[in-house]
Amino acid sequence: NLISELLASGITPYVTLSHWALPQALLNSGNATNPTYGWYETDENGHPNAKVVDHFVDFAKICFGRYGDRVKTWLTFNEAWTFLYLGSGSGKAPGIAEYNNVSTYPYIGGHNVLIAHAKAVKLYRDEFQASQGGSIGITNNCDWREPASEADVDVGAAARGVEFWLGWFADPLYFGDYPESMKRVVGDRLPTFTAEESALVKGSADFFGLNHYGTGWVTNSEDPEWMEIHGVVSEEGFPQAESIWLFGAGWGLRKLLNWVNLRYGNPDIFVTEGGWSLPADSAAEAQHDLDRTGYYANYTSEILNSIVEDGVNVKGYFAWSLMDNFEWERGYVERFGVIFNDFAFGTDENTAANQTHQPTAGSQVRTPKDSACWLSQLWQTNSLLDPDFQC
Repeated sequence: NLISELLASGITPYVTLSHWALPQALLNSGNATNPTYGWYETDENGHPNAKVVDHFVDFAKICFGRYGDRVKTWLTFNEAWTFLYLGSGSGKAPGIAEYNNVSTYPYIGGHNVLIAHAKAVKLYRDEFQASQGGSIGITNNCDWREPASEADVDVGAAARGVEFWLGWFADPLYFGDYPESMKRVVGDRLPTFTAEESALVKGSADFFGLNHYGTGWVTNSEDPEWMEIHGVVSEEGFPQAESIWLFGAGWGLRKLLNWVNLRYGNPDIFVTEGGWSLPADSAAEAQHDLDRTGYYANYTSEILNSIVEDGVNVKGYFAWSLMDNFEWERGYVERFGVIFNDFAFGTDENTAANQTHQPTAGSQVRTPKDSACWLSQLWQTNSLLDPDFQC
C-alpha cells in the first residue's frame, strides 16, 4: 500500500532491501541447538561461507516478486562498511563482543555481503529484470580524503583512505577483486575471491550508489591508525554539524564523484544520502536551518559542476532525511530532517538508555523547515537557489 500511495502521489520509490538490520535468529551464536553467525560465518577452512547469504536471496526474491511491478530501482544493501566495520566494536550494531575484532571480522562479513549482493542481482537479472524493466545496484558510503600536503606520502595515505573505505566494496563490483593496496596491507586477513566468486561479483551493479557526507585531511603515518590506512585524519578548518563525525566541504563530494567516475569507467551515479544535523528543541527553533540549506546548496552546486564541467554521470541526489528520525546509536538526540518531528519526549522505562528522552504516543506534529522549502524548489524548478531563499 505504501508503494502504491507513493506512486499515486508522483513519488518514485527507490527500495533498499537491507539497511543494517538483521533478524535476531540469523545472528545468535549462543543458541545451543541452532547457532547462527550472521555475516561472520566461515567454512572449516576459514573462507567466508555464511548461511545468511541464501536467506537474503530468498528474501530478495519475495520482494522482487511482490513489488517489482511497481519498484523499478533496487538497492541490495546500504553502507556495508558501516554495519560491518563500525558494527565491530565502534558503536554501531550489532557490536557483539565476540565479533568486535576489527582486524578480522569486518573483512569476513564484507566478503559474505558482497556474495549475497551478487547472488541477489543474478536472481533479479535471471528471473525478473526482463519482465519488470527495473535496475539493481548497491549503495556504499565514503567521506572524501584529501592529502594534507603535496608530499607523496600524504597523497598515498589519502588514496588509501578512499580505497580502504569505498574501494573495498566497489572494486569487486567492477574488477572482481579487492584493491591491491588493501591486499598488501591487510594480507591474509582479507579473504580471497575464488574464480567463481569473482565472476559472480564482477559486473553486479547497474549503477553506482553512493552515500557521502563529509571530508577530512590525511597525513601519512608509520602506524596503522584508523582503518589501517597508515594515515591520520584531521577535519581542521571544516564547518562541523551537530554530529561529532560530520564536517562539510562541498568540493570533497565533487572530488569523490570524479574519483568514482575515473576509477570505474563513467558509471551512472545516484548519490543516495547526504545531509546535515542541527540541534533543535522546538519547531520554531528548527525552522530557519540556514546551515543545513547552505550544506545542500554547496553540495548540489558541486554536483552540477561535476556534471557540466567534469562529465560525471550523476543521475540523482537524495537528502538525508525527509524528517527527524531514529539515528541509530544516537537515538533521537540528533536531527537530520528537513521536516521537524515533535517527538513529545517523555519517559520510557523500557529503553536501555536516555529513558527520560524518548518519544511518547501522540500526534507527532511535523513542521517543514526552510531546507525543505529550498529542496522542493530545487526539485521543482531544476535550478539552484540562494541558500537564504524562503518560501
